Amino acid sequence: MSFTLVSDFHGRQYRVGENATDLTGRSRAWMLRASLAAMAAAGLLQYGLAAALPALARGNGWSSTDVLCVLGLWVAGQAGVAAPATALYRRAGTRLLFPAAVLCAAGLATPAHTGSLTLVLLGYSVLGGLGAGLVYVVCIGVATEWFPERIAGVTGAVSGAFGYGAVPFVAVVYVVDAGPILFDVAAVLVAVVVTGAALVVRRPPERWWPAGIDPRLWALDRRLNRSIPANAPAIRSYRPADAWRSGMLPLMWALVGVIAAMALFDLGYLAVSGSTAAIGVLALATGLARVVTGRLSDRLGRRRMLMAALLLGGLAQFGLLAGGEPGPVALSAAVAGVGTGAGYSLLVGLVRDWFGDEATLVNYGLVYTGKAVGGVVGLLLVAASSPARGEIVAVVVVGALGVLGACAAGLLRRPGRPALRLPGR
Repeated sequence: MSFTLVSDFHGRQYRVGENATDLTGRSRAWMLRASLAAMAAAGLLQYGLAAALPALARGNGWSSTDVLCVLGLWVAGQAGVAAPATALYRRAGTRLLFPAAVLCAAGLATPAHTGSLTLVLLGYSVLGGLGAGLVYVVCIGVATEWFPERIAGVTGAVSGAFGYGAVPFVAVVYVVDAGPILFDVAAVLVAVVVTGAALVVRRPPERWWPAGIDPRLWALDRRLNRSIPANAPAIRSYRPADAWRSGMLPLMWALVGVIAAMALFDLGYLAVSGSTAAIGVLALATGLARVVTGRLSDRLGRRRMLMAALLLGGLAQFGLLAGGEPGPVALSAAVAGVGTGAGYSLLVGLVRDWFGDEATLVNYGLVYTGKAVGGVVGLLLVAASSPARGEIVAVVVVGALGVLGACAAGLLRRPGRPALRLPGR
């Protein structure tokens, strides 16, 4: 099928004239559905296992420190693989989902067949973390490439599935103790869903643009592109080294670390305290928040909403001091989930807006690795949050991180924008 390369007034190039059905045999709606399903399955390894960890700890005689180690190593693997996975995605494409399906299944099946902490760390934390990280990168990549005209909304929906997809598993764990059969069934389902997605999703050609939308008008007409007034486009395309030197990519990396510290503090705190229902509320809230804020940020501005999300997530931490009261704790988990969940999806759009289309996934992969560091910090603070070690101090530290992160987000500026000079200076 023939195509044409056109440029808008920003100098960005688009490949126009081909539709998804002609390129892949399926509409791009199929690409979105498959990505949503795979992300929902992979999210079970984070929120679903966190809900099941108290039962595993009781059955295997693990301490709260052991539980936090299992979660911490998983987070380090899931987020730490993001940068190298983006490079693999550019070469292997969506075929990465095949090994990801095996790794995710191995991660879920491990707790079903061994109580050894070492083997669970190897199987669930390392293998499962790497598998979930690969799914995350591939699905975000597919979303950004097939929906370039509405990246914020679509990536918000796809990344949101990582949260709310685990809710059914959490609900089952809430009713019955997590046993070997439950883990084996979950492992099979996740393997089937992720493998099925691998058979469906494909990448479009580089710089592909959907037929029927004039990219030159889209770059100018706010009736077509509702994000124009609130989200300025990149002045030029920034490769990772250039983006890092701008100073804005390191700041975004640090902000992801702050978001992850809050999110994993909440998850670890609830897991150690055995608040299964609150974990389900947290997962649902973080997932739905990404869907909603991704769309809202087109109108309200991504930087402004990121500041609000960090502030909300920080203030919500103080609700955890309600102790064993299930209602206030669940409400705090919901509010915290909204703040921390929104931050991840907002940063995908912000990276694309400020650093250009050509390296969106690579740049975001670097930013996302901040979760590995921040998540471990958050879990270390959980370890220090027992009543004997100063629970109030740990909660205050995490809450303060969110507030300071909101202030730091106010320093974000589009790279390359010329500084204004007063006359005579």
